[in-house]
Amino acid sequence: MKILLFAVLDRGEATDALYAAIINDGYNGTIIKTQSLKHILSNSSDKAAVLSLSQIAENTHESGQNSTMFVIVDEDKLPKLQNDIRTHTDNFTKIHGAMFTVPIASFEGSF
Repeated sequence: MKILLFAVLDRGEATDALYAAIINDGYNGTIIKTQSLKHILSNSSDKAAVLSLSQIAENTHESGQNSTMFVIVDEDKLPKLQNDIRTHTDNFTKIHGAMFTVPIASFEGSF
C-alpha cells in the first residue's frame, strides 16, 4: 500500500539538511513554501490580502516561513522516512513542525 506523508516544518538551514538527507536515502517528494497563519495575520496590517508566489519565495529562512512536504512512499519504507525526520528535527525540538500520514486507497503514476 502507498502512504502519503505530510510534514510541515520551520524553514532554515537545518531543514535544508534534512531534505538533503531524505534525498540521499532515495526518497522524493514535493515541497511547497508556506507561511504560518499566525505569521500572516500578525504582519498583515499594511500588506495585500493576496500574496504572490514571488513574495512567498523570498526570504524563506525568515521567522514564520515554513515548508510543507508531501511524499508518497511504500508502507514498508515509511518507518525509515519518519525516523529520518525525527532524527533531523530532534523530535521536532530543533526544527519545529509536525508530520502525519494518510493511506492512499488508489494510486497511479510514476513516483
